[in-house]
Amino acid sequence: MYVFTTLTLSQFKMLMNAKTLVDKSLQSIKIDNKFNKSQNPVAPNLSEKIFSIIASSYAINKHIDFYNWLQTSVAEVLPHNVLLACWGDFESNSQKFNFNYDVASNLANIRTQALFDSPQKADDLMRQLHKSWSANNNRWLTVNNLDSFDVNKEIKSKLPEIFNEFKSLLVYGLSDLRASNDCLYVFFSTDTTFEVQDSLMGLLMPHIDNVLRKIQHIEPVDISEAASVSMIKSYNLSTRELEIIDWVKQGKTDGEIAMILYISQNTVKSHLKHVFEKLNVTRRAQAVAKLSYS
Repeated sequence: MYVFTTLTLSQFKMLMNAKTLVDKSLQSIKIDNKFNKSQNPVAPNLSEKIFSIIASSYAINKHIDFYNWLQTSVAEVLPHNVLLACWGDFESNSQKFNFNYDVASNLANIRTQALFDSPQKADDLMRQLHKSWSANNNRWLTVNNLDSFDVNKEIKSKLPEIFNEFKSLLVYGLSDLRASNDCLYVFFSTDTTFEVQDSLMGLLMPHIDNVLRKIQHIEPVDISEAASVSMIKSYNLSTRELEIIDWVKQGKTDGEIAMILYISQNTVKSHLKHVFEKLNVTRRAQAVAKLSYS
């Protein structure tokens, strides 16, 4: 079933052109659906499936919708556990790369904040993957058998500890000439190899890129230790409650906060209820105003 939103004329034309392109490009592609076989069987007509994925991308406006789309529909034809998006100036000689990150993961221990907590290791990995992508003439590439340290020691040695369980990855890069920087999309998998057709990547990635450019990406939580201690002492707030209220301050919904922190929406609501009680407020805006860190 397609999920449509209101389209502009140019978007409608792009969608119709995509349908034609999908039909022509996928005639010889066979997809091995490794994830969710019982819940999401592969449709007989692969071109219809790809077109449905593309069509539904136009309705995505929030990060949580992107996550659900990526980990369900997209994962059926491009099986993976984690997508890490990284953008910035990879050509800078500065030791502090100052990259931007966004992560969509189905693993509880891997989230965007984890990269912000140890940025140097993540930056080193992205710099190495960018070199590999550049050396491959800016074409997407796969790195399989990551467990074979002798073969992939340059990349394996730079993997942050939380990524050690992955056995393969796929790197897709895009150059933004207007912003004068590059963006890397890195798919991680616990499978030993990535088996993906070139046509499939060419069809999907422009739409994944378009969605990520229009939604608000996740910013790091930056609560100073002094501020945390002050808030805890003043209002008897827990560290988790402070973390949640900071995401509220950034405009995240309960669903998005639950996804970011890998807890249920009910848990988020429960924490917020306790925050409201401790602050003697009834609304999110009142809580944010009372806990202003400025």
